[in-house]
Amino acid sequence: MIQLAELTKAFGDRVLLDRVTWQISDGDRVGLCGPNGSGKTTLLRMLAGLDEPDGGAIITPAALTIGYLPQDGLEHAGRTVFEEASSAFQPLLDMKAEMHDIEHRLADTSVPQAEHDAMLERYSDLQDRFRLADGYSMDLRIATVLRGLGFTQDDVNRPSETFSGGWQMRIALAKLLLGRPNLLLLDEPTNHLDVESLEWLERELETLDAAVILVAHDRWFLDRISTHMLAFEGESQVVWFEGNYQDYEADRKKRLGAEADRPHRLRYKRLR
Repeated sequence: MIQLAELTKAFGDRVLLDRVTWQISDGDRVGLCGPNGSGKTTLLRMLAGLDEPDGGAIITPAALTIGYLPQDGLEHAGRTVFEEASSAFQPLLDMKAEMHDIEHRLADTSVPQAEHDAMLERYSDLQDRFRLADGYSMDLRIATVLRGLGFTQDDVNRPSETFSGGWQMRIALAKLLLGRPNLLLLDEPTNHLDVESLEWLERELETLDAAVILVAHDRWFLDRISTHMLAFEGESQVVWFEGNYQDYEADRKKRLGAEADRPHRLRYKRLR
């Protein structure tokens, strides 16, 4: 799906990534761990196309769609929560609006027969596309995701700007999940979620037909979600590990107790 080739990134004299080569496949759920400032957010921003590497390349397929949730700076205004979440389905909303417009015009008896027939054909085509894209279950899907993230029925009809920063993050997360990108980049999605919402998000991420790369200080959540770990271990040292956070931590402690620079398991790989 996506490949890092000799990726390098530094801030001044401090090297965060030093010629890192790494590949993520469909369905991988990768947890990023390491000290604050080690480069986790920087890597997510480069994958999202917001920051440029100093060297190397990020290789992606042409059809790749990416959804990125930053830690902060999220603000929604001018629409209700439901309307904001619905914007994830903008092509379907446009299709639905055109169908309603055609329905209105078909009721006009002054429309010539040839134009009437052309509208019927267009309407039939739109209906088929709308159905195949699950347009008729769109509202139910939106309501389900918003409820899973903790919004009540009253909340979804409130203006988005009346919600605090933590709830703004939930609105943004809802839009990403509804949009179903091929690659989901999540920077601390657990910061403002309660236990019920965390458990719902865990189940949702497990069912997504997408790759996920996430940063989370909630080690329980990271352990439950991750199938792989990408660990920033200091001095521009990045390691790739097949397993969850608990597996990685056990492996790291064994390495520190043995020969620090010698991997003792085949599933451990140093990326330099």
